[in-house]
Amino acid sequence: MQSLNISSAALRSVQQALDTTANNLANIDTVGFKRRTASFSELLSDSLNEQPAADRQQRSTPPGLRIGSGARIGLTKLDMAPGSARITDVPTDLMIEGEGFFLVSRPLYDNNGTMVGESYRFTRNGAFQVRFEAKLGAYVLHNAAGDLLTDTDGVPIMINGPVRNLQVSPEGVVTNDGTAVGQIGVWKVLNPDQLTQVGENEYDAELASGMTPYSKYELSAAKIRQGALEASNVNLQEEMSQLVNVQRAYQLNARAIAIADQMMGIANSLRSR
Repeated sequence: MQSLNISSAALRSVQQALDTTANNLANIDTVGFKRRTASFSELLSDSLNEQPAADRQQRSTPPGLRIGSGARIGLTKLDMAPGSARITDVPTDLMIEGEGFFLVSRPLYDNNGTMVGESYRFTRNGAFQVRFEAKLGAYVLHNAAGDLLTDTDGVPIMINGPVRNLQVSPEGVVTNDGTAVGQIGVWKVLNPDQLTQVGENEYDAELASGMTPYSKYELSAAKIRQGALEASNVNLQEEMSQLVNVQRAYQLNARAIAIADQMMGIANSLRSR
C-alpha cells in the first residue's frame, strides 16, 4: 500500500508540473508573459531509529531508516527574468526596463451604469491602445482586456481633447501635444511568487477591504521604453527538455503503480489458496 500511496502522490504532482510546462509553451508568444517553474517538496516521512544493530560503517546521513510518503508541488515560482525587446515604433506600446509592473484598473458598474468600484491588476504587458471613455469623458490608455492604465496614485490616466503626438518619457511622464497629462506608475512587488494569476496575463493586486490596492507596494526605479514591447521569457528548448523529463517521471510512476497492483494481486491469490 505504501508504494501505491507514494506513486499516486507523485503522479498528481507530476501532472501539475506538466500543466505548468504546457502553460509556459502556450504563452511563448504572449507579450510580457513570465514563465513559472514547478518546485517539489517531500511529504511526511517516518524515521526508524530502533534498529537491531548499529551501522558498522561511516555515513553522512542521519542515523536510522527514513521511509518517505512521496512528493508534492511545493511552489510554482514566477521567473521574473526580462524578456527580449520587440521594437514596434507604436507610440502606445510600452516596455518596462527593470523590475516592476503596470497597474491597471477595471471599473465596475451596476445594472444602472453607475460606477460602484474598481478592480486592480498587475501586468507586464505594455500593448496599450487609446480610446474615448464616454463615462469618464476623456481618452484613456487601455489593454486588450479593456483595463485602464493608471498613474503613480492608482488613478486612470485621462487625456482631454484629441490625442496628438503622444510621448512617454523614460520616467513615465505622458505628454499629449506637449502638455503633460500624468505619470505612469511602475510598481515593485517584493515577493512576486505571492501574486495570483487571474487570466489575461494579469495578476491580482487587491488588498483587504478598506485599503487602497497599491498601499503595500512601492514605486519602482525601472524605466519605460516607448515604441517597444517585452517578449515572453519562455525558452522553447528549455521547456521541451523539461517536458521530456516530466513525461518520463509520469511513465515511471504509472509503471510503479501497475507493478504494485500486480504484486498485491499475486499476494491475494496466494492467500486464497
